[in-house]
Amino acid sequence: MAELVKIDPKSIGVGQYQHDVEQNLLKNSLDSVVESCVNAVGVNLNTASKHLLAYVAGLGPSLAANVVKYRQENGEFTSRNQIKKVARLGDKAFEQCAGLRIHDAKNPLDNSAVHPESYPVVEQMAKDLKCSVKDLMTQPALRQQIKLQNYVTPTTGLLTLQDIMKELEKPSRDPREQLTAFEFDPNVKKVEDLYEGMILPGIVTNITAFGCFVDVGVKQDGLVHISQLANQYVSDPNQVVKLQQHVKVRVMEVDIARKRVALSMKGV
Repeated sequence: MAELVKIDPKSIGVGQYQHDVEQNLLKNSLDSVVESCVNAVGVNLNTASKHLLAYVAGLGPSLAANVVKYRQENGEFTSRNQIKKVARLGDKAFEQCAGLRIHDAKNPLDNSAVHPESYPVVEQMAKDLKCSVKDLMTQPALRQQIKLQNYVTPTTGLLTLQDIMKELEKPSRDPREQLTAFEFDPNVKKVEDLYEGMILPGIVTNITAFGCFVDVGVKQDGLVHISQLANQYVSDPNQVVKLQQHVKVRVMEVDIARKRVALSMKGV
């Protein structure tokens, strides 16, 4: 992701009709998605590039450049609170910077998605249980003793407390699900290896209004026409498949001269 954020999302290819919509709206929507991903995963404050830092909530290109400049002049950050010393980074921006992470920080909350203004709540929880914040984050039995209702205040609601507890359970954990192992048919390397009727494993690489394209391990992706997606009528391919989904397909037709492959998911 650190490298992907350097690319304009439009250049990655986001769909068949991306040039038909209002471009400013498209850019804002794509930027919002990237920002959401960056803040969900978190950014190492001491190693992240300015391109990556720019997507952290509360920052932006200008403040991101200032963060990198401060880091170059003063060395690594040792706490989140230290970023207040960065030029033009005020209290409001600081409160939003929960996407920043500092590994091996003195305060373990600096390596989590807990917002700085919520630190006192977590510290009070630890104090009430007569343990450290680190113990609270690493010992599930301690967290189970917490009654969230006791910590609701006019500024910290129950939903916020529930989010805090979820983060204490998995600080800085990779949010991605475990990938399922996938292998193409080892006997298929090129279009010439395909023949009608053979059933192959594949991965959905693109979805359009008229069907979807599936990679079966040859250079050219095959097309599953919307009429071949399921045994029943399908009005929208997105109701049946999703990007990167693992599927089984049957080869319907192979046009070697034009490098075209027709596939079907019916009854497979």
